[in-house]
Parts: sequence; C-alpha cells; structure tokens
Amino acid sequence: MDASRWFRGPVAITGASGQVGTALQKRLADLPNEVRALGRDDQLEAAFRGVDVVVHLAGTLAPKRPNTYRAANLTTVEATVNVLRGSEAKRVVFLSYVDADPTSRNPYLRYKGQAEELLGDSETPAVILRSTHILGTPDEPGPTVAAMLSKDGKPVSVLGPGTQRYAWVARDDVAEGIVRAALDPDAPIGTFELAGPKAEGVDDFVRHINGEAVRMRHLAPLAARLMGRLLPSLPSPLVDVMLRDSLPLGGAPDAAERLGLRMRTLGEMWRP
Repeated sequence: MDASRWFRGPVAITGASGQVGTALQKRLADLPNEVRALGRDDQLEAAFRGVDVVVHLAGTLAPKRPNTYRAANLTTVEATVNVLRGSEAKRVVFLSYVDADPTSRNPYLRYKGQAEELLGDSETPAVILRSTHILGTPDEPGPTVAAMLSKDGKPVSVLGPGTQRYAWVARDDVAEGIVRAALDPDAPIGTFELAGPKAEGVDDFVRHINGEAVRMRHLAPLAARLMGRLLPSLPSPLVDVMLRDSLPLGGAPDAAERLGLRMRTLGEMWRP
C-alpha cells in the first residue's frame, strides 16, 4: 500500500457524527487531507466545493420521527448525487448493507438498494461497500452491540431464536476500508462486500461479550415482528434485519482482498 500516491485534497463526510463517521475522522486525522464533517442540516454545495472525495455515511436502520426510512437512506443520497453532478470530485464512497435490494419489501433494504443504483448511474465514480453488522469496542460498542449488552445483570433480549449468524465487521476496519477506497487512486470502482473473517451465532456472540453466565430472553420471530409494529423504538424493518443472517452474499467478502485489509476477529476486538 503506497499512501504517498493517495489523493490529498479535501474529503467531505455526510453522516459524520455516527459510529463509522467518528472512527473515519480519527483515521483521517493522520493524513494531510482536509476533512469536512457534515451533519443533517449542513449545506452540501459549499461543503463539496473543491473536494477530492465524498464519503456518504448518512442513513439509519432506526429513523426517529419526523425522519423516515426514505428520507434517511435515499433522499440524502439523491441530494449527494445532485450536488456532485458537474463537480470535480474524483469519487464517492457509499456505506451500504449486505442485503440491500431495490425490490425488497423491507424499506431500509429497498432504499439502500435504490441508493446504490443512483450512485452506480451517477457521473462520479462510485465505490459501494456493503457491510455486515458493525462491531465497536467495549468503550464504544455502537448501537447494535449496545442492545446486546446486559444492563445491571438483567437478561439480554434476543430477537428470534439466536441461531441467526452475523459476520461482525470491526468498526475501525470499516473506517480503514473507506479510507483506502476513497483515497487510493488504484482502488477498484464498483460494489464490494465488507464483512468480518468469521460468522457467529447471535447467542454465542451475546455470551462472548457478556460472559458465559449471561441470561437471555428470546422473542419468537412472530412476537418480535408484532412488537415492531407497536413500539416506535423497535421498528419493523429493524426487527426484520436483525432476524436475518448478516453475511456476505457471495460467501466470502471481497472488499478486504481488493483493498488489502486485514480484518480483525471478534476475539481481538472484544475480550470475553
């Protein structure tokens, strides 16, 4: 990896305050690029002016009203593509999800899939990284992992049977993959899957991060889906995603190989 050849111009990051955006900013702090961290209300026109790269991280699996799945996961991409039109940006990097599908009945997956199509058809070269569930660190676990941590010794609520398998990908590995996809002029353009090196059942994962003595309370899929209709904090699209396996669709992630990444294991990131 020859970082001396990387793009050195400004990098604009939408959704910069999320767990990946925060890690990405820390990684970019070691590089000479100016970083333009954008929030929901920031103006894209000024922020994108003169940038080398745009990294689009804006989006959520659990939008809070008045935000919606479409607004968070597709409208933000439409705005990015519109502002990039005619710009001098060398590429745009988009963090998507492994099950993204423009025809899915799940609105989160559908809008992620439609966003991928928009970016693929845009005039700015696009790198789309389809990530599995993201694993933070014990001090910064991230929202998905935090929901699986026992509070005050109470049982952990597990959606579904706990046998669904997730190939957790370390947050800092995602940030490194984005940096290489964004700044390396030799990095490939296209859609790639980003996942951890090993898949693990949800119950096994909960035991790993809490200890073997942790108690679990399983919500049957039907009950979990019903709760998703009744509780604003547990929207149905999120429940549906958590009940599925989170694995690279091709059986093996190709982003790590194409970008020269060494993916860290659960044991390296999170000691029992």
